[in-house]
Parts: sequence; structure tokens; C-alpha cells
Amino acid sequence: MVGNERRVAARIPVDTIEKVLLADIKVINVKIELPKGAYEQTGILRDIHTGGMSFTVTEHVLQEDDIIHLETFLGDFSFESDAIVRWVLGSYIGVEFLDSRARNAALLAELYTEKLLNFLGEFDD
Repeated sequence: MVGNERRVAARIPVDTIEKVLLADIKVINVKIELPKGAYEQTGILRDIHTGGMSFTVTEHVLQEDDIIHLETFLGDFSFESDAIVRWVLGSYIGVEFLDSRARNAALLAELYTEKLLNFLGEFDD
């Protein structure tokens, strides 16, 4: 948790996505670019939701309020979006999507929520 918890959308942790949807993939990469190609790096997805995502990236130059461009894949589904950096905690970065196309991609991930909950429910039995 980062500071006071203000999240309103449920997160789908990347390990759950990997177990249910991407069994053969060990990490989900996120390509990060600053405007005008001034900076490009690849991070690792931590979670995703309707409004944004969080990821880890080492030795970065990102700061709160930076506008960046993201590209990633969830299985066969890819999306890209402009985003604003909302928080930075060491190598952990949280962003809010600025482009509705990415929100649609995140919604697709959340459509799997029932399937994910069913998967997690198997552990409760």
C-alpha cells in the first residue's frame, strides 16, 4: 500500500493473471516512453485496473506528474496509452491512464474477474 489507500477500483495482481490467463509467461512487460522519444525502458507489470496500472522499473527517471506512453500485452490482447505518473516509490510506479483505449483494455482484464475469483475460490474449498 502506498500512503493513504485511495483506490476505488479492484486490482488484478499480475500473479493471478499469469496463473489463469498466461500460464506459460513468467512476466508481463510494460514498455515505457517519455514524449518525443527522450526515454524508453521496459518495466514489469504488478497490477492493472480500469483506471491504470502499477509496474516496477529499475534505475528510472520517472517522477510524479510525468506524462508517459505505455505499451503492454495480456496474452494476445495488446494495448497502449498515454498515462500520468501518480506515485513513485523506489522502483515501483503507479500510473493513471489518460487514453480511453487503455481503459477498455483494463476493462477486458476485469471481465476475467469472475474467472479469477472462481480460480481463487478453488483454494477455499
